Amino acid sequence: MDASYDVPPPGELAFLPTRRVVWGPGSIARLDELLGTLSRSRVLLLTSRSLSEEDKLVARVREHCGDRYSGLFDTLPAHVPGEAVDAAMAAVRDAGADTLLCYGGGSVIDAAKAVAARLSDGEGRRVTLIAVPTTLSGAEFADHFGVTDQTGGVPVKRTVTREDVTPAVVILDSQLTVATPHWLWAGSAIKALDHAIEGLLCSPARPVLDELARAGIRQLVTTLPKSCASDSEESRQACQLASWYCYFAPASLTLGLSHRIGHILGGTYGVPHSFTSGITLPAVVGVMARTAPDRLALITTALGGSSSADPEADAAQASSLLTHFVASAGLPTRLREVNIQRADLETIARLVQERYPAAVRQLDGTGRRLRALLESIW
Repeated sequence: MDASYDVPPPGELAFLPTRRVVWGPGSIARLDELLGTLSRSRVLLLTSRSLSEEDKLVARVREHCGDRYSGLFDTLPAHVPGEAVDAAMAAVRDAGADTLLCYGGGSVIDAAKAVAARLSDGEGRRVTLIAVPTTLSGAEFADHFGVTDQTGGVPVKRTVTREDVTPAVVILDSQLTVATPHWLWAGSAIKALDHAIEGLLCSPARPVLDELARAGIRQLVTTLPKSCASDSEESRQACQLASWYCYFAPASLTLGLSHRIGHILGGTYGVPHSFTSGITLPAVVGVMARTAPDRLALITTALGGSSSADPEADAAQASSLLTHFVASAGLPTRLREVNIQRADLETIARLVQERYPAAVRQLDGTGRRLRALLESIW
């Protein structure tokens, strides 16, 4: 084989049943048409209380449902508590809805997936999901969701994976993101970077997806500051597309320790997911020199750095670039900044080891380095 070609070893990619992605400022105007192609007749709009207070934005989403609109459910808080899922299920039944239109961030979209899964399993009722995201977390492209329930008086977030609740249609309309505050917009962008970077670190070489991940990293690093400074439709739209590049085929992505620690911080300790990746990702990248030496150069250059032949140097540079980027966005970079106490670190390490042993093995498998990693980001 000609050595000038960069050909990955044999493998495979898996894709999810997303039927259409529509993008562009004002693309919500296509909603009625899209509902028609799906043969859907009754739409329940799911959103958060904060977004429902944005009357003009919600009205725009609602009006493009046409006469298919059948109601609004707007009490979906962060981290998808189980009781909120139950209440949303009751709203679906009352409305006789066959479609859930999810307008919001990752928690709203995850809640809709949980509702769809429970209705399918418990009642044999199938509903179609259409996602209109207002953040950059990428939940709209994924086949998994988390639900937080109380276990022995302690909140525990469990992740479920199933293809049949993947949104059938995604609408990326930057005009509908204008109410998203800068801290949430920027924090969800770091979550998107986490998808791309951990995908490169923890997955085998993948044609198409690796190039998209690198393009997503470059575009987010370039456009996120502009989108926060000006709120322009163009820069926000560029961020939305970059988030998609970062998470283009989630079923072909292996996520690692940054995400796993984030699940514990969010589900058990209530840390907003818009903050977790900014704290965990730079530190995890910094200790991956032995695990993924050949991938670190790709990440470093995508972040705007210069790669070297030394994986340790690449890891340190990528970690430093990420820390600076997170801090420049005004986001926390330390666990103590999000009310995690030093005494909590032992429990966090234990929970990560118990629930995500494969991710811990990326370090050393024993948990010793995990505890040191948590200490370093406290």
